[in-house]
Amino acid sequence: MRFRERLYRFMQGRNGVDALAKCLNKLSFGCLIVAILFTFISVICLRHAAPTGALVFRILYYVTYGIGLLLMGLWIFRVFSRNVAKRQKENTRYLYRVQKCERRFASLKQRWKDRKTFKYFRCPQCRQMIRAPRHKGKIRVTCSKCTHVFITKT
Repeated sequence: MRFRERLYRFMQGRNGVDALAKCLNKLSFGCLIVAILFTFISVICLRHAAPTGALVFRILYYVTYGIGLLLMGLWIFRVFSRNVAKRQKENTRYLYRVQKCERRFASLKQRWKDRKTFKYFRCPQCRQMIRAPRHKGKIRVTCSKCTHVFITKT
């Protein structure tokens, strides 16, 4: 039996790698790389006769290294877990939060792009974001969500 077939049989019924696991993997390796950098900085501090700086960077090394190992352990737990339903629920919550963040940044990017031609403001009643053309003076605005009518300056 080949290695690939054995690995396939072993992973049957397990969660495997999903988006949250990929994120945990990247974060753990990032923490480990930062920990290595803290080690180099502490050695440089010792060479330049700064023992307190070296101690601070050594403590930072241990903290980031511990966080990196913890994240890697969580990654391994998620990948090999047999409780697939619970892991899928966690992944769905993670993806929802990521998409919410992406939508927020897309909205900010669009607002920055339209900053010279449109003015953005919120409805005072329902807090819905509304866009109106700039340089029109005072205008009467009707909210599309709650149909609240108000006057504002653009």
